[in-house]
Amino acid sequence: MTAIPPVLTLVLAGGRSDALQALGRIRTASALPYGGKYRVIDFTLSNCVHSGLTRIGILTQYAPLSLHGHIGIGRAWDLDRRDGGIRLLQPYVRQRETNWYRGTADALVQNRNVIEDAQAHHILVLSGDLVYKMDYAELIRFHEERDAALTLVTVEAPGDEPERYGFVETDGSGRVTALEEKPELAFGRRTVSAAIYVFRARDLLERLRRPGGPDLVHDVIQPMIAQRAPVFAYPHRGYWRDIGTVTSYYESNMDLVRPLPHLNLYDPDWLIYTPSEDRAPAVVGAEASVTQSLISHGTRVEGEVRRSVLFPGVHVGRGAVVEDSIVMHDTRIAPGARLTQAIVDKSVVIGADARVGATEPGLCVIGKGSVVPARTRIGPRTLIEIGVSDRDYPGREVTAGSVIRPGATRTPVAARAARESL
Repeated sequence: MTAIPPVLTLVLAGGRSDALQALGRIRTASALPYGGKYRVIDFTLSNCVHSGLTRIGILTQYAPLSLHGHIGIGRAWDLDRRDGGIRLLQPYVRQRETNWYRGTADALVQNRNVIEDAQAHHILVLSGDLVYKMDYAELIRFHEERDAALTLVTVEAPGDEPERYGFVETDGSGRVTALEEKPELAFGRRTVSAAIYVFRARDLLERLRRPGGPDLVHDVIQPMIAQRAPVFAYPHRGYWRDIGTVTSYYESNMDLVRPLPHLNLYDPDWLIYTPSEDRAPAVVGAEASVTQSLISHGTRVEGEVRRSVLFPGVHVGRGAVVEDSIVMHDTRIAPGARLTQAIVDKSVVIGADARVGATEPGLCVIGKGSVVPARTRIGPRTLIEIGVSDRDYPGREVTAGSVIRPGATRTPVAARAARESL
């Protein structure tokens, strides 16, 4: 098999995702904990390493500390190397360009010197907020065989939110004839862009030198298609999920606890790498019950866990029940509490005999560091923001669809002090 030519990989990992609600307030979607021990960006970085691509730039912007702390110098992916390796590319003040990234194309423009200095044949542009496995080497060979200016990966649209995606149309040869971004009506179309692109380096640099707008799809890719540049579609048949909304993030995690998961995390030939924490093994108590769930190291289960994902350090107390839920690091679920269809961020305390969620449809989201008081009833479709304390609840019954914010029921001085303590 012929070696692939020099490739520079650029990972767009800096976007803010308001659709993730409290989960995305303090971190970019790429840094979101996933699957019990990973972060979402681990999939993109692991794909790169398995594909033999080791020159990688991570373009960050919004709330970057969590992502930077996770990636570090790239040691978990063997990317802490002298030749190539990983670089974190955050916007900074220059003599002529002083703006934050205004969009995906602008992020590439502001790093044009990085692209030029790499002297790569091809530029692989990826999104850091996708969960999938792919051999990029095969994609690049496909791109070269067709002498394409751009190859974009396509997938079948998952779920019931087609308006979130860009729909791709091709001719009989696989050449892209149209890309309609996020249409209001899909009209039964299912083939969408996977936000994975391979550009011929000279073509991308030429586009970035022209005056244009900030968006990669609207201001670079769609004009290339309209001008009949050789743009081809590469169909990806495996698992692929965009986790940019609360619903898609939840469903993707729940995919992992199916009897036959669509995404195999246990393939020894394609492991997903991540920095590992030094914690003790998980403990399942004498009266505990765990079924169809992922239980991470450092977790202690004394109650019942069904169809759920538990991250490191979670403690489920005696008589507590966690079902159809995602519970992140170091959360404490007191005896007798019950969680149903909930996403619980890090370091949350669920009080004794509290009830969160219901069997009826509707996710509950609880932000990092919040408290649900003992014996409180939280209805479905409820959002508990970051840092909510027991004093922020209007009562022990929280109706479906409510939003609880820190300081909402306190005096302005007390509310400000609570926010500053987070």
